Amino acid sequence: MKVSLNWLSDYVDVSLSAAELADLCMSIGFPVEEIEETDADIVLDLEVTSNRPDLLGHVGVARELATAMGAAFRPPVIGALPTSGKVQDLTGVEVLDPDLCPRYTARVIRNVKIGPSPRWMVERLEAVGLRSINNVVDVTNYVLMEYSQPLHSFDYDKLDEHRIVVRRAQAGESLVSIDGTKCNLDESMLIIADARKPVAIAGIMGGLDSEVGDATTSILLESARFDPLVTRRTSRKLQLMSDSNYRFERGVDPVGVDEASRRACQLILDLAGGELAEGVVDVWAQPWQPAKVRLRPKRTTQLLGLDIPADRQAEILGRLGLAPQRDGEDIVCTPPSYRPDLTREADLIEEVARMEGYGKIPVNTHVSHPVAPVGLREKARQHVREAVSGGGFDEAITPAFVDAAENGLFGFAESVCVDPLNRRSNNALRATLLPTLLQVCKTNQDVGNTDVGLYELAAVFPKGSGELPDERVHLGMATTRDLRDLRGTLEAVVQRTDPRTSLTVRPADVPGFESGAAGEILLDGAVVGVIGQIASKVLDAYGIERPVAAAEVRFEALLAGADAPRTYTPVPKFPPVVRDLSVLVDEDVTWHRLESELLAVEQPLRVSMDYVTTFRGKPISEGRKSVTVRLTYRSPGGTLRGEQVDLEIEQILTHLRKTLNAELRA
Repeated sequence: MKVSLNWLSDYVDVSLSAAELADLCMSIGFPVEEIEETDADIVLDLEVTSNRPDLLGHVGVARELATAMGAAFRPPVIGALPTSGKVQDLTGVEVLDPDLCPRYTARVIRNVKIGPSPRWMVERLEAVGLRSINNVVDVTNYVLMEYSQPLHSFDYDKLDEHRIVVRRAQAGESLVSIDGTKCNLDESMLIIADARKPVAIAGIMGGLDSEVGDATTSILLESARFDPLVTRRTSRKLQLMSDSNYRFERGVDPVGVDEASRRACQLILDLAGGELAEGVVDVWAQPWQPAKVRLRPKRTTQLLGLDIPADRQAEILGRLGLAPQRDGEDIVCTPPSYRPDLTREADLIEEVARMEGYGKIPVNTHVSHPVAPVGLREKARQHVREAVSGGGFDEAITPAFVDAAENGLFGFAESVCVDPLNRRSNNALRATLLPTLLQVCKTNQDVGNTDVGLYELAAVFPKGSGELPDERVHLGMATTRDLRDLRGTLEAVVQRTDPRTSLTVRPADVPGFESGAAGEILLDGAVVGVIGQIASKVLDAYGIERPVAAAEVRFEALLAGADAPRTYTPVPKFPPVVRDLSVLVDEDVTWHRLESELLAVEQPLRVSMDYVTTFRGKPISEGRKSVTVRLTYRSPGGTLRGEQVDLEIEQILTHLRKTLNAELRA
């Protein structure tokens, strides 16, 4: 932001040298990047943070300097303006999207005489980097740099039906801006239109067809407030930048909109003559309501380490225009409309610190930094990451937005849509981690990486009962490897987080998974997730050519036992005996059921049981299959003999014959 010292002197007396003034600006929070000195003026190039749009105009800078120097602040005086006729008889304003245009004002000045601006205005505009165009356009630029309020003047006679409509652009509409750029508009953009066509891109630039030129005799003066986000996105999409959108993107004073308009009318009448229509067309969707912010003076002392009396704090806040009122020991302030950055107590404390002087804040030679132990939740996260990474899976970090249809693939019919600008893709919060993990699988496939193992520990947002979605943390996994590898890694995760918990899988139909190749994950009998092969139709939807196994588990279920004490087991002294047992069972006997029956046989010497393989075909009869399980036995008191293990195996076979009609495969 370039500030002319000559211009600044209209509002505050500055008796400091350029270097001293630069030091003062630095001390109150907006450093000077460069000082340009000429014979006639001194120009300071200020670095203004995005939360201080009031400092993008000379009036705002003067207000700050007056407070810091204890000098008088002299804002422009706008007296009563002569009028002729009523503005409501000459124009009208219709705002179809009040959320994107909270306030729009219009005034009409007739019989103006377009010509060059006086030398003093030309010099001031050139000092801050603007070129002179004509007296009316120069006034709008002058007020822009004075109040940080962008204005626009339309040739009144070029507006169809002499009225304004603020609306979204329609598909196929276009406009040539005043700099000659052809702008193709779409529904995400806010425009200013007359009764028939677009005449300006809201907050950015006016159109060539309605600009004020030498033949203009009447003008419609716009002063408005536009949504910062829409202004920024439209500017970037059209690659169209201006001093106006720079300010609208940071926010303008909702109350100062009309004051800037009246100031511009005052200058236009002085420089271009004309007749101002009485009144203003002011469409204000929701008039500004001042907020109250409470400050505890003792809290200021605690936070700054500097003892500033409460009366001194109130004095500083009063000079900043915050209207402080004492309420017992507290100070209650009403921040003005041009200070939207002041919303909480810490903001007021910072204002006191700025004006009292950052240099007065004491600096301790020793800094205390207490170190807290790692919390249970973070400890559990670390355990999960270690276990999954140990299983050969790589961590993925994916966006939380997907297409609503992707949630539907996994049974989430309703999605939480976030769609402020009618985007056509990625418009919903993910209800499951699987869509984004599958997107990464597809990306790896496209670059030739077919051996993929991915996991993510992140939030999902299924639709809740109220307006806001539920937010949960899930562990999601996807791999092009074997489903057994996936389950084995999940079992390692459970053992790493809580060794007391047992993981089982119960066959079930799961949306998005192949029927007969999916199930529910249970921890101690409670359903906590799903696992299985992704359905072919889902893989086709993502363009994935190889089978993908996937699983998803609620992190809270893993967290439940993360603080369980770990027990120590001595290294076994005696060797184990391992037997592979192949049994013939009916086709409908699942591993889950077989495993349950094996566990039902109490055998203290058995230390582990693992699935090996399943075989179908000759010489096994149709409707039957062979399942091989590996059983490991060990005695803590000595080396086991083969006869002892044979008795254990026979005990199992006897039980399986009774319960599953099983046979020992020859």
